[in-house]
Amino acid sequence: MSISSITPPDLTRAGLEGFQGAQASLQVAADAVANGNADPAVILDVKQAEVTAGVSAAVMKADQQNFQRLLDILA
Repeated sequence: MSISSITPPDLTRAGLEGFQGAQASLQVAADAVANGNADPAVILDVKQAEVTAGVSAAVMKADQQNFQRLLDILA
């Protein structure tokens, strides 16, 4: 396999998928709390969703900044 045949990851897509996963986790945790589940694991799931969303935002921001740098270089 040559280096030219390797495609870079689509970081924006990865970030969006991270947000979707965080949203799904948060929905499950919210449903559990609404049904009276006061298990500490549910709170950890909410916190994990928060962290996942934050990381996803950072990935998308970095991808956008890199794209802007590329445009600046090519201009």
